[in-house]
Amino acid sequence: MEGQQPGASASCWNASMDATCWASRRIQGITSAPVRPFLLISPGFAPQAAVGVYRWVKIARHLPRLGWRPIVLAATFPEDPRDPALLDALPPEVEIVEDYLSPRLLALRGHREPPASGTLPERQLGGHRPFRHLGDRCVPHALHASTAAVELARRVGAEAVVVNAGPFSAIPVGLRVKEALGLPLVLDFRDPWSLHESGDDPTLPLADRARRAVVARLERRYLRRADHLVLNTRRTFDAYRARYPDLGDRFSFVRNCFDLDLYTPAPTAPPPPPDAPSAPARPLTLVHLGALRPDTAIDDLATALRRLIDTERLAPGEIVLRQIGRMSTVERDLFDSLGLSPFVEIVPPIPQGDVLTALRSAHLLVAKITAQITLRMNSKLYDYLASGMPILSIAANPEVDELLTHRPDHARVQPGDIDGITRVLADHLARHRATRALPEPAPAPEEHSAAAAAKRMAAILERVTPAR
Repeated sequence: MEGQQPGASASCWNASMDATCWASRRIQGITSAPVRPFLLISPGFAPQAAVGVYRWVKIARHLPRLGWRPIVLAATFPEDPRDPALLDALPPEVEIVEDYLSPRLLALRGHREPPASGTLPERQLGGHRPFRHLGDRCVPHALHASTAAVELARRVGAEAVVVNAGPFSAIPVGLRVKEALGLPLVLDFRDPWSLHESGDDPTLPLADRARRAVVARLERRYLRRADHLVLNTRRTFDAYRARYPDLGDRFSFVRNCFDLDLYTPAPTAPPPPPDAPSAPARPLTLVHLGALRPDTAIDDLATALRRLIDTERLAPGEIVLRQIGRMSTVERDLFDSLGLSPFVEIVPPIPQGDVLTALRSAHLLVAKITAQITLRMNSKLYDYLASGMPILSIAANPEVDELLTHRPDHARVQPGDIDGITRVLADHLARHRATRALPEPAPAPEEHSAAAAAKRMAAILERVTPAR
């Protein structure tokens, strides 16, 4: 962003940037630990409040104590929603340099208002579809970003460069740094690129098929030049090794993660209400966290909820589905058509710090992803694991089962299995009627924590860089 001094630490990102603040933070970041600097090209990063931001914010927080210091080249657009608490959570060793975007191009673009809050869009929200468009909003800034990345890596003495992709247009920026300075390059694919499941759609338009072929060629070219590729799930890792058997020894996977330090501590659950007839019972509360869009279509959950309400003759106030996050009039109309509006609460997106409290107020957490998605997993599952509350995952990917081993009342049901979803809801309704209390949270599993993910990422950096 204009006005930020290069190399300013996260703590000073949105401060007045007076010389004393900047200098003291910079000295503290350099001298506090014997860490090795690396350049993290991450267009999405704190303070942006977006799902693609959290993975590397969580990992970056833990890398300095493992011997690695991230210097982040970020691309925060003026209209991006922000969560300043993400900046406050970063240690001073993590420096954010907002120099990916060209100030000249931003000025030519003019002022853009963020979407009005509280207004549902009429069109269904779009997800990541790499064959629909080859470009993204960062493409026009690639030349400026490449120059800035090389200068930044040289100035801080970076020993490696990591690209948080997507956007995938950031990959050539990382390649430019590798070529200019001879640094090892690690690519982190949050989602599959050429193997994205949307390419398996038999109705894929001809133009999308042509773009899929272009993506496949670009991906192969980039992976041959990179030193390492990090995938997000085991199934994506296996699929990429099958696609590129000659490059498989350069691949690994690091799943998403949770970081308990990013949440405001959740209050202790209140005791169950007294048994007096006049005491109102709390409704059985189902929570879905995150945006609703085509790849998280909620039709089968809504149908199962309607069936449970009819079978058990439930009234409003006895059960509620709380949707926390963005949605469109498409989902609202679905709820209306099924007569579910009195049973649904719509809550706008909340800061990461408030997530744990919101999840701990639920009897059952629901994650939904469509049947076509067999390589990826919901990123919200890791927030759910952090909360320790019961989870219903509606997903076709069997890898989800590895995340659901820590509570016997976790469940995975195939998308479209209305009977199976209804059975899980009925089981939790029966428990709720018997106890009239929230479930006791289970301990958060350490193997899915940000600290564990950072250890795996640090090992990759050690692997690709020369030994000191």
